[in-house]
Amino acid sequence: MTAIRQRAWWALGAIAVTLVVFGVTDVATGAKADPGISLAVVGKDPAALEAAQPDAYRMFDFLARSQGFALGMFGLLVLAVAVIPYRAGQPWAWRVLCLLPAWAIFVPFLYLSFGTAPGQPPAPPMISGPVVAVVAAGALLVDRGRFRVSRPAFIDPTALGN
Repeated sequence: MTAIRQRAWWALGAIAVTLVVFGVTDVATGAKADPGISLAVVGKDPAALEAAQPDAYRMFDFLARSQGFALGMFGLLVLAVAVIPYRAGQPWAWRVLCLLPAWAIFVPFLYLSFGTAPGQPPAPPMISGPVVAVVAAGALLVDRGRFRVSRPAFIDPTALGN
């Protein structure tokens, strides 16, 4: 179990690197990086959207690129926290990284609350979000014992020699 705990941060680091890669891909490719998103939301692939509404597609493409930048930066932040303070066993890093599974589980709920196009398969983030949440939560739970803050025992004022 100790070996698993010592390497739990690897799962968090791998998730962070994956987020950075997906973010960079989204910035470089835009809306065409993941056609499953437009299919799930409006029932059309990016090429059909671009042909039907060039201005709306341009806005969608800009949003995909800007969200890709945000995803990449989030991944870099997660990586920085996982590699330096988390590995060093700082309790605040464990608490901060607990936001990762919360964020990942929120992603599919956002799609569900917005609605998806009838007859379309779920958007890829609706599948990857829960996977990321389970892996990240599992790594954090396995390693939680390392981050318990020991509280000082009650100090008897008479024992201080006053």
